[in-house]
This record gives sequence, structure tokens and C-alpha cells, in this order.
Amino acid sequence: MTAEHPLPTIRLITGTEKAKARDLTQQNDLRLERVREYLQASNLAPNTQKSYRLELERFVQWSDKAWLDVTARDIARFKQHLKDECRTRQGKHLSPAAINQAITALKSFYKWFQLSGYLDLTAVLPTAAVRFEKLGEPLPRHLSSEQMEAIFQAVDGEKDINLRDRALLAVLSHGLRAEDVSALNVGNFDGTRLRFVRKKDKSEALVPLRSAARDQIYAYLERRRSHREVLTEKSPLFLSYDPRRLGQRLGYQGIYYFTRIRLAEATGIQDLTPHRFRHTYATELVALGIDSLLARSLTGHKSERVFERYIKGKQLSVAEDAFF
Repeated sequence: MTAEHPLPTIRLITGTEKAKARDLTQQNDLRLERVREYLQASNLAPNTQKSYRLELERFVQWSDKAWLDVTARDIARFKQHLKDECRTRQGKHLSPAAINQAITALKSFYKWFQLSGYLDLTAVLPTAAVRFEKLGEPLPRHLSSEQMEAIFQAVDGEKDINLRDRALLAVLSHGLRAEDVSALNVGNFDGTRLRFVRKKDKSEALVPLRSAARDQIYAYLERRRSHREVLTEKSPLFLSYDPRRLGQRLGYQGIYYFTRIRLAEATGIQDLTPHRFRHTYATELVALGIDSLLARSLTGHKSERVFERYIKGKQLSVAEDAFF
């Protein structure tokens, strides 16, 4: 080689360095194995499991310590890391709610870690001192009667997908979460109400349906029977009409695509998620004067404090109507 093109410097990796790298890889594998154990032992909803897994993997990537060696100071530094250095896909700082989700995942994991015998029961958890970020109390973003009318007009028509969409809207407008709607079978509809087990907390739900909603479901199922589909109790209540998933169960993502893309574009309503129909249903129950305990049994809200948002939202709406 000439002076202009010197040979690259060759650095030999010592046995000690190799051992350190191997130990770190094994430690990471062991930490991730504990995460898998935790998720398998948990009773979390699928979406919550996914979120917690991502947050715990983020911590593993940030820290080189074994779970047993993590301190309260490490948790505090990680929280600061989330606030200062982590970004969303859009390049924005993480919201307080996103930071709290990461903290919640760590707190939940360490409770399991201790109860599973990996940490002494008398030990103070490293997550004990970390505080959640303060959140404002967001008012529910329910849909107005005019918006609901526009939404149902957007699915007018007599094609198979139109009948499916109207039946799907009928169920969403009774406050069910998208993951529960996706999991519904024909047998969950008894002709009057929906009986199912909520994925979020495994509680049994019994949701009476308005007569118009029942009619929409009957019309959709009858259309499917007219195509010689044999419906059983285990048949999916809602099918996909996407060419790639034609005839299969309508999935969680399919429901989101239906509301956030198709309905939003057809109506011009921004941020039209399945959850807004849930907000709308809860607000309607409050407006009807239904007892809070009964209303929460219909929506699946366990927290009275959370449900109070709908009461406050309705009170604010009444005040705006009176003064503006």
C-alpha cells in the first residue's frame, strides 16, 4: 500500500471483551425471557400486552442492568430519558399519557417480578417512588346527533358491505370497544341483546340493543343466509369484504380502517375512531338519566371517576346550549 492508501488498523478483540459481549447478550436474553414470562402470566387485553411489551423492551434497550439490579434512581433516569430524548413517529415529544404508560408497564412488571419469587417480598420495588405525570381531565369527544346522521347516511346502499356497515355501526353505537366487536360471533346475539366477555378485563357483558340496531343485524345476517352461508353460533358476526381477507372475520384493524378512513373521508369528521362511538353512547346514557352504576355496567367502565367525565361533559354541553 502507498502512503495515500494506508492499510486499515487492525484491532484484536481480547478474550475479556468477547466474554463481556457474550455476558451482555445472555443478560438481555434473560431479561426478555422474564418479560415473556410476565406477559404469559398476566391477564392483560391483547392491545395492553402489546403496549407493555414494547415499553419493557424499550427499557431493556436503554439499560444494561439485570432486572434485579435496577434501582429507583435508574427508573427516575429512564423517566427523564422518555421526556427528553424519546420521540413519536411524527418527531414529537412523548405525551404525559405515553410516559405514564411506560411507568405503568414497569410498575406492573415489578409487582409480578416480586410475587413470582425473583425479588424478596420484603424488598422495596425500584418503581415505588416514581410518580406519574400529571394529566388534565379530558372531556369525552362524543358525536353530535347531526354527525351521527351523516355517518349513517354515508353507509346507505344495498350492497353486502353496506348492510355489514350499518350493522357494524349499530353495534359500535352501543359503546363496545373495537376489540370486542371484532370478537363477536353470531351466537353472541340472542335477538335482543349482546352477550359476550370483554377482552379488557374478562368480565361478562350484557348489552341490550335498540330495535333499530336489532333490525340492522337481522338484515345483515339474512343477506348472508341468502348467499347460502351456513351460520352457526361460532360464525363471526362481522365479515371482512377486503379482497385480501374476503369472508374472514373482520379484524380490529379493519374496524379502525372503516371508521378512520372510509367514514372520516365520507363525512369530513376528523379523528373519527371507534372509541368516539363509545363516548357517544356513554354520553347518551347520562342524558337519559340512567343510574351511574347501571350505565357503567353497560359500557364496561370500572372506575366511577372515569365515568364522571361524561357527566361533566353533559353538564358543560347543557351550559353551552343555555348561554350561547
